[in-house]
Amino acid sequence: MPRPGWSNDDSDSRGFIPGDGDAWRGNAGASGGGDPGGRGGGGWRGFWARVLENPDNPIGWSIRLFTFRGITVRLHLIFILYIATMLLSSLPRTAIGAPYMAAAMGILFGLILLHEFGHCLACRAAGGEADRIVMLPWGGLALCRPPMRWKAHFLTTAGGPGVNLAIIPISCLALFSAGAADHILFNPLRPGDALAQLSAASSAALWGKVVLWQLHYVNICLLAFNLLLLFYPFDGGRLVHALLWRRLGYRRAMEIAVAVGFVGAGAVAVAALLAENVMLVLIAVFGFATCWIERSRVRAEFDLTGAPEGGSLSGLPMVGDEETEDPRISEARRRREDDEKHQAEVDRILGKIATQGMGSLSKAERKTLERDTARKRGGRAG
Repeated sequence: MPRPGWSNDDSDSRGFIPGDGDAWRGNAGASGGGDPGGRGGGGWRGFWARVLENPDNPIGWSIRLFTFRGITVRLHLIFILYIATMLLSSLPRTAIGAPYMAAAMGILFGLILLHEFGHCLACRAAGGEADRIVMLPWGGLALCRPPMRWKAHFLTTAGGPGVNLAIIPISCLALFSAGAADHILFNPLRPGDALAQLSAASSAALWGKVVLWQLHYVNICLLAFNLLLLFYPFDGGRLVHALLWRRLGYRRAMEIAVAVGFVGAGAVAVAALLAENVMLVLIAVFGFATCWIERSRVRAEFDLTGAPEGGSLSGLPMVGDEETEDPRISEARRRREDDEKHQAEVDRILGKIATQGMGSLSKAERKTLERDTARKRGGRAG
């Protein structure tokens, strides 16, 4: 789930997760797992700030695992609790057994991780940025910032399910080679039937066959889960938005996608209550809240730029594959980028002074510092 996606435009400097313009927007500046905002300090508070990254916000508690190709992977504490709970539930004699459950948890973790890397690498291929993944039991959150074009968002979102889709023929071939071809097709509502039939066969390779089938089963479930749940922050909701965006414009598409999401989350909540499935209830609540955040974010964003209630992006012309951007948003984006570049240059000059002294500055560098000082004084005076 990119963008999954927290907003996932948070993922875009604009929203949650995964926000929309981004897969997810969390503490992007602290991807290294350090002390965000310089609040760590020493003692226990400093320790927890380094371990959990954001000790003041339990919703965001996660542990840094590793960094690969500039993408930092963090494990949310909810995932750790979920794994521990599932392992404990497998211990009774009537349960699946700890070895099989441990394999299932490892498979779930690996598939979610590959799915999120699919989002990140697809985002980069589309010309965007991606540098963070947070692992959760119902799917990871990838911090992606694709370009503000419908196709870039569509490709970023499709990158995750694309990985799961590519794994299906591999798992089918593996099951066929292991002599378990009869279990390639299964009843998704009664997975225990296939597992029981596999376990009933006496074979030295029994454990391996069961693990292969678990890989096949979990991967297909993740694919269906992400595509059939048509609400944020899941991939289905983001794909709906990207496809509508192509014809209706960003805001109008978001309003419709969020409305679809509210209905979808409500349907899942009703089904979960009837089935007495606590996990699905939590997912429905999570999806409803994310849809609400997305709708509030996009409305606030357009109100800030002075767009009319109908949404000034809804009727913009298309130029080839790219949608023309609202001039007011474009100008605000340009000013923000210019400010960021200016601040980066000032920071570089200050670093140079710290290491080489004032005498090392060129005339252009001195003028940059003078302009920065004058601008800050003017801001304080105003």
